[in-house]
Amino acid sequence: MANDLPHIYTVTSLTREIRERLETQFAIVWVSGEVSNLRQAASGHIYFTLKDEGAQLRAVLFKGNHQYMRHKPQDGNKVLCRGRLTVWELRGEYQLIVDYLEPLGLGALAQAFEALKTRLAAEGLFDPAHKKPLPYLPRRLALVTSPTGAVVRDFLRLLKQRHSNIEVLIYPVKVQGAEAGGEIARALDELNAYPGIEVIVLARGGGSLEDLWPFNEEIVARAIYRSNLPVVSAVGHEVDYTIADFVADVRAATPSHAVELVAPDKAELTRRLYRLAASLYRGWTRHLEGERRHLAQVARRLPDMRRQVVDLRLRVDERGETLARRVRRCLAERRREVRLAGSRLFLLSPGRNVIPARQRLDQSGQRLLRSWQQNLGQRRRHLDYCASHLAKLDPMSILQRGYAVATKLPEGTIIRDALAIPPGAEVRVQVAKGRMDCRVLEAGE
Repeated sequence: MANDLPHIYTVTSLTREIRERLETQFAIVWVSGEVSNLRQAASGHIYFTLKDEGAQLRAVLFKGNHQYMRHKPQDGNKVLCRGRLTVWELRGEYQLIVDYLEPLGLGALAQAFEALKTRLAAEGLFDPAHKKPLPYLPRRLALVTSPTGAVVRDFLRLLKQRHSNIEVLIYPVKVQGAEAGGEIARALDELNAYPGIEVIVLARGGGSLEDLWPFNEEIVARAIYRSNLPVVSAVGHEVDYTIADFVADVRAATPSHAVELVAPDKAELTRRLYRLAASLYRGWTRHLEGERRHLAQVARRLPDMRRQVVDLRLRVDERGETLARRVRRCLAERRREVRLAGSRLFLLSPGRNVIPARQRLDQSGQRLLRSWQQNLGQRRRHLDYCASHLAKLDPMSILQRGYAVATKLPEGTIIRDALAIPPGAEVRVQVAKGRMDCRVLEAGE
C-alpha cells in the first residue's frame, strides 16, 4: 500500500524544483513586449511588467545592469529584453532577470582652401605620425552626415551587406551652409564622449567646392585633429579633396569606400572562422567533453551563488520597503506629538493673558473717548450760550436796530447831553454801517 501512495511535495520543495527546471530549460531567453507598471526601488533596481495582447510577465533589471545601458525602459515602450527566467520562492512568482534591453530610422574659395591647407600643414595637423589606425572589427561606429541625403541609405545598405552586426549611430548634422561647420565640429566633440563608439565616419555626397566648404573650415579640421577616436573622411567623390581628408586618420574616396574600410566582409570572415573552428573542433572535442562532464559533476556539488545573490537582492528590496514604511509611520507619530505639544504650549502661553488685558484697555479707551466727547459737547454748548448773551450786550448789535453813537471831535468823548454841545461844534455819528462827521447847527431838548 505504501508504494501506491503519490509523492507528496512541500511548498518549498515543489517551488524549488520548479525553479531549477525553469532556470535549466530557459537559461537565456529573448522576450519582446510592452513595458508597464514600471517602478524603481530605493536600491536602484527597476521592476516592471512585460505584456502583450495575451499575457504578461514580471521582470527585474538590477542596478548593476541598467546603469550603463543606453536605453532605459519606460512605461508604454515596446522593448526587446534578454535574460533568464527564475522563481522568487518567497512569493511563488516567476520572473525574468533582464541583463540587456533595447527599443523595438570658386576662385576666392580655392585661395582660402590653399591658404588654410598650407597653414594647417605647417602646424602639423596632416602629420602621419598623429594618425590613428582603424579598429579591425568595430562593434559600434558613428556616422556624421545629413539625415535626409542618400548617403545614409547607401551607407547602411552596403554595411548590412558586408557586416550587419556592426551597430551604427547616426549623428544628424547640416553638411552645407554657414552653420554646418559648427554642427560638424560639435558632433565630433560629443561623439568622443559617447560610450562604445570605436570609429567616426564623416560622410557627404559630391558637390561643388562651395557645397563642400564646411569640410574645409578650420573648426572642423581642429575638431578632427583633437579627436581621440579615429576619423574616416568620406566627403564627395573620388576627385574631391577637402581639408577634412588631409586631417582625418583615413580618407575614403566615397562614402561607399568608407564602408569597405571600416567593415570587413562578413562572408570572408565567416569562411575563415569556419576553417579555424573546424581545426579547433577536431583537436578539442574530446578534451572539452571530458571537461564538461567534470564541470557538471562539480557544479552539482556546489551551491548556486547566483541564485542566492538574486534571493538576497529581492529580500533586501522587500526589507528596505518595510523599513521605509516604518520610518514614515514613526515620522507621522512624531509630527502628531509635536502638534499636541504645541497646542499645550499655546494654552500655557503668557500671551493668552495679554489678550483680555488688551480688550479691557480698548474698552476703557472707548469709554474715556465717549466721556471726553460728551464733556467737550457740554463745554461747546455753554460757550455758544455765553457768546449769544455777549452778542446781545455788544454796542454794535444795538446799532443794528437803528441807534447811533455821537462823539465830540476831536476829543472823541461820547455825547450824552445835547445842550452841552455848543452850535458850530464838530461831532462824529457812528451807525451800524459806517460813520458821519457833522457840524452842530442847533442843540435842544
